[in-house]
Amino acid sequence: MSTTIQVGRETLELLRKLKDEEGAETYEGLIRGLIMSSKTLKASQRGKYPKLAPFKREEIDRF
Repeated sequence: MSTTIQVGRETLELLRKLKDEEGAETYEGLIRGLIMSSKTLKASQRGKYPKLAPFKREEIDRF
């Protein structure tokens, strides 16, 4: 099932350029790719030691 969304001319032009740059075949593919990449942490967002276990407080640290 298809639907239509309204975007401004400038946004449409940006989408066209990005679609070509990313090599997406459709706008749906482009938008899905953008959504997936926005939900994925980049290496720089994981900190210096991405495999380090989460910090857990010891009982002695609590007051």
